[in-house]
Amino acid sequence: MPAAAVAADCCIPVVPTLDDDATGRLARIAKALGDPTRLRIVDVVRAADEPVCQCELLPLFAISQPALSKHLKVLVQAGVLDARRSGTWTYYSPAPGGLQELTGWLAAAPGPAQGRAASRP
Repeated sequence: MPAAAVAADCCIPVVPTLDDDATGRLARIAKALGDPTRLRIVDVVRAADEPVCQCELLPLFAISQPALSKHLKVLVQAGVLDARRSGTWTYYSPAPGGLQELTGWLAAAPGPAQGRAASRP
């Protein structure tokens, strides 16, 4: 029996809801947040009342300045944080809408497939 016929008899067709562009954007954000140090950096920056200088972040983490810079660069490139230079210093703040696409996708109501596993033979 052809595989398509088997699938039609036992399975509900599933279709991805993300296009290639959205998948790439969400993957970059998720990958950036997937590192514990970067997640903690975002936590500190999100909780601050004003942009946070890199010099204020360094004492909070047991990493070198170049390692902190690399983590911040990844977060800025992923669109999670914004960076603003002022003289010698760079200040970081949450990027407007930087996490909205990811949180919106994660929070989206699941389709009818949610109850499907329980009804399978």
